[in-house]
Amino acid sequence: MKTLLLATTCATLLATPSLACRGTAEYPEVMAVLAEANLPEAQKAAYLQRLEEGAALHHQGHDSDDMALRQQSLAILDEIMAFVAP
Repeated sequence: MKTLLLATTCATLLATPSLACRGTAEYPEVMAVLAEANLPEAQKAAYLQRLEEGAALHHQGHDSDDMALRQQSLAILDEIMAFVAP
């Protein structure tokens, strides 16, 4: 029983960083905010394209376990959030 409890705890602790990744939650949120934003369509399209590039980098960073790619994608996310988030 102790072994099962220890194994479950270890598995939970190892899974926590990926579950807590802010890019995973915030990219869809910012895309939704952008869709509702009162911006010119050309500007909105440019921001959306940039967000999609950032989300792709983020997924690639997770797939390859590359922290630099994830950080680069979060910088893109922060850049767009500064313009569209309330």
